Amino acid sequence: MDVLMAATPILLALVLYPTRLPGWVPPAAGALAALLLALTWFETSGAQILQTVGTGAWTLVEVMAIIAGGVLLSRVMDRTGAQARLAGWLSSGGGPTVAAALLMVHGVVPFMETVTGFGVSVMIGLPLLLGFGFTPYRAALLTLLGLMIGPWGSMGPGTLLASQDAGVTLQEMGLASGVVNGVAFLASGLVAAVIAGGGTAHGADADGRPVPLRRIPPAAVLTWLGAGVVSAVVLWGLVLVANLVLGTPVAGAVATLVVSLLWLLVLRRGRLRPGPGRPLVPYLVLMGGTVAGQMLNRSLELGPVGEVISSPALWSFTAALTAAWLLHLARNQHSAVLRDAGRLWMQAGLPTALYMVLGVMVAGGGLAAVMGQALTGLGPAYLFLAPFVGGLSGYITASGTGANAMVGSIQVAAAQSLGVSPLWLMAVQNSSAGWGIIAGPARIELAYRLAMPHQRPEHRGLTATRRNLLVVLLPTVLVSLVVYGLIAVLVLPATG
Repeated sequence: MDVLMAATPILLALVLYPTRLPGWVPPAAGALAALLLALTWFETSGAQILQTVGTGAWTLVEVMAIIAGGVLLSRVMDRTGAQARLAGWLSSGGGPTVAAALLMVHGVVPFMETVTGFGVSVMIGLPLLLGFGFTPYRAALLTLLGLMIGPWGSMGPGTLLASQDAGVTLQEMGLASGVVNGVAFLASGLVAAVIAGGGTAHGADADGRPVPLRRIPPAAVLTWLGAGVVSAVVLWGLVLVANLVLGTPVAGAVATLVVSLLWLLVLRRGRLRPGPGRPLVPYLVLMGGTVAGQMLNRSLELGPVGEVISSPALWSFTAALTAAWLLHLARNQHSAVLRDAGRLWMQAGLPTALYMVLGVMVAGGGLAAVMGQALTGLGPAYLFLAPFVGGLSGYITASGTGANAMVGSIQVAAAQSLGVSPLWLMAVQNSSAGWGIIAGPARIELAYRLAMPHQRPEHRGLTATRRNLLVVLLPTVLVSLVVYGLIAVLVLPATG
């Protein structure tokens, strides 16, 4: 009975999410249920819950600020036409092709995720994909698939926490997570190739309606899938080499930057010049400022000042102001941009914050521990379920760091009791949590809010609703977690 009660807040949020209720209602209901159950059924002290909430308060404020800055940058780039010009340069007029999709899914979007995190990559990647000519629905799906770089998001604080839980070095955890994350790399490449291929001329009839895969020539489908596999394998190898040579914090950024350049050379037929000019500068400010701030904070330990200068929030706002000045945002557009950004911030930022609160309540209220004890009591069968625990933790918290904080200690305890390597079980946790984020309500809500204003009657096929995004992403994640589980069952017993 305790397990059922512990799972109730999560189940409540999941059931309410696909409905037509406002986006903030499901996480708010789940968080309130978790609080009430913690205080009554599980008799957790109010002081303990307040301590947990206080520990995560800064992260919550930071995430809301990051989303605000990212939304403002996105609106400025859109209003000035810079997004369209940048997308045109990236694609070189090639349109919504499989190569363009893989450039974004294995290159640009995950690169921005490694540098910034917290959904800024969604706010940058989705408008660019729209500029390529992808429909809002496909653009949202492809952007979310690009979040598969989870263990290296925001320069890898979640992986650092995982290494501390497992009692190993950061580089060891980075390498192990890199090996395991091959599942996410391959899955994202294959699904992205099919999504993009299905929207090209090969996958649409004379009226522009999508054609079922069974009616598309097999050779075309095999070509798409081959491109997805090659892209994933190259990214996989680069991540492992970068972890080994350059260290874990920068490994994801370096690997995805190289993949971006490789796909750009393919799309632009070996020519990168002439460059995109001014539209690229705000993103360089965001990227360069965040990386420099994080490196400075790590080397000098600047305390609260370091937390501010290393946060993507500061550099998102700086990039937005740079874009408004450099790209000559008209004065009569200022109020409209602020109004649009404020509305989108409330629509996407509030649900994201409430999902984080739900994760905090589940962990701090003792509910996660109850569920973890029940699962680890299953013995060796738990190895198959461990990736699902990781995926669910990422799904709920929308953060690799939050996910590892929620269930990392449970995974390590399970590894010790089952006689397997804590390093490899935590690597499975780290990777599966990052993969679960792509279908998480917080990220889907953000993509949905960004995509829907661009929906037009002439766009054939499905629209970018929460339900339609879940229909593709949730099965993708679940099938991948089955693969993670089989790998855990077959390989982990030999690591003890």
